[in-house]
Amino acid sequence: MIAYGTIQLADIYGLPVSTTHILSSGVAGTMAANRSGLQAQTLRNILLAWVLTLPVCVFLGSLLFAFGLRLVAMFGGH
Repeated sequence: MIAYGTIQLADIYGLPVSTTHILSSGVAGTMAANRSGLQAQTLRNILLAWVLTLPVCVFLGSLLFAFGLRLVAMFGGH
């Protein structure tokens, strides 16, 4: 429910958010609130997801764009 509310607020204010980032933050927040301790492995995975999302998306987007251009060049897009 908190993740839903956070996503809705971001939408209202036009903020770019990733649902995956919000949900993983919720996991860390729940662990902290329950005083169960933040597991190092979980924190590492969350941080890696945050750091790697943008570069991986840029790489995949450019790869797909280049593939599309090659297809247009091969099959004549005129």
